[in-house]
This record gives sequence, structure tokens and C-alpha cells, in this order.
Amino acid sequence: MAGVSTVALLERKPGISRSLFSRYWRDIHGVMAARIPGFASYIQHHVTPLANVGSKDPEQFEGIAIVTYASEADRNGLIHSEITSHIHRDEQNVFRRALLYNLGAGESRIELAGDGATRVFLVIPEGSDPAVTIAGLQAAGATAIEYHDLTGGDPGGWNDTDVDDGGKGRQFVAVIVSLWPDQPTALAGITKIVAASGGAIAAYLTDERYIMVENGRPTPLGLRGLDAVRTIEEAGAVNQLAHRVEDAIYGPLS
Repeated sequence: MAGVSTVALLERKPGISRSLFSRYWRDIHGVMAARIPGFASYIQHHVTPLANVGSKDPEQFEGIAIVTYASEADRNGLIHSEITSHIHRDEQNVFRRALLYNLGAGESRIELAGDGATRVFLVIPEGSDPAVTIAGLQAAGATAIEYHDLTGGDPGGWNDTDVDDGGKGRQFVAVIVSLWPDQPTALAGITKIVAASGGAIAAYLTDERYIMVENGRPTPLGLRGLDAVRTIEEAGAVNQLAHRVEDAIYGPLS
């Protein structure tokens, strides 16, 4: 993951239940975003702030999205496509905040490759050293570490929901994704890392993970939403998942 990427930190709008937030982000907003041209991959992580690891004041993010692109030119679709204005308007339906960080080549990278059953995101604020956090993750038994350097990204230019930080809110320097063999090991390791930061680092457990775009093409989930995909699978209608059928319905997708 040494290419160009975008990381989004998303907060649920008050008055919307967690269930509705997850369904809307995945099946309405996510399906719309999956049609933005230029995405190489788009993955939604539906997360819960961990309240029992010692974080003093965790931001109430419940969604973290990671988008990758083959080149900087491909990211232009996020900014200039005809879908973008609809994305902006739709954010106001479900998000209290939508902070997008556009990262350049090399600002997202794999620090440790491996597999794991439990995924935890760490959001690193100004004043904490991401290198110390990465070393702590390795020492605590993380099986994979993915690092996103936010220092070059400016979320103020995108956020158009009912809270406008305008660069005045809490500043973040990195998002670090960690995989662990199991949840107890993850919680024990994350608790040590948060304590070492004086409680400044916030942690988020991934509850659900959805691949909306893969290899430059929207997935069946990214095209139709989860209920439709489950209906297709239940009926055994495998022809509905064929690329030629999807292209006939939606137009050429890759």
C-alpha cells in the first residue's frame, strides 16, 4: 500500500441509531461512493470506540473508510466526478462529521504483514509519536500493522456536515490499523499502548468490514447493497454476479 490513498473518519449523526447508520452508510452512501471513478479499492470499517482501554476523550467515530488509487490522477474522480456533489449532500443525512484525509504516495504503508481475527484502529493525536505506537504494537503481539500518515492531509476542505472543525478541532497525525490473533490479546496490548500515551490515543474495534470496490471495480456489495447480495446468494442466482450482467445493468464498470 505505497500508493495514493484517502482515509475518512466518520461520526454518526445524532438521532440516527447505530443500526440505521451502518445500513445507510453501507447500502446507500457506500453504493453511491463505489461508483466514483478512479477507486482502486474502497473498504468500509464499521467500528466502535473502545471505552475500556484507558483513552481519556475518544472521538466518537463509528466509521473509518480507506480508499486507494492507482495514481494521483485517479483521485480526481473523488473531487470532480458528477457523483461528488451528491456524496456531499448525502453526508448530511447520516454523518455528524466526515473528515477526509487525502494522502500522497508512501504516506500509507504496511509496517508488518500478517493475518488476525481482530482488527483495531488507533487514532493518534498531535503530541503522540506514531513510531512509539508502532513499536508498542509489535512488542504486544500485533500480527499486522498498517500506517497512515495524516500530517499532509487537510480534512477541512471536505467536511460539509453540521460540524465544521475548520482546522480548529483536535488534530490527528496518524491512523494505525492493527490485527491481532484474538480480542483478549488485542485489548491487553491496546491498553498498554494507550496507557503509554497518557490516554491520548483512541482505539476503535472493527465490528464489520465491507469491501465496496476491489481491483478497480465495484463489488456486488458495492453495486447492490447487502440485502440484494444476500437475496441473490439465497436464490443461487450466480448469473447475477457475472460481470457481463453487471455491465449490462450499470454500464461498463472497469
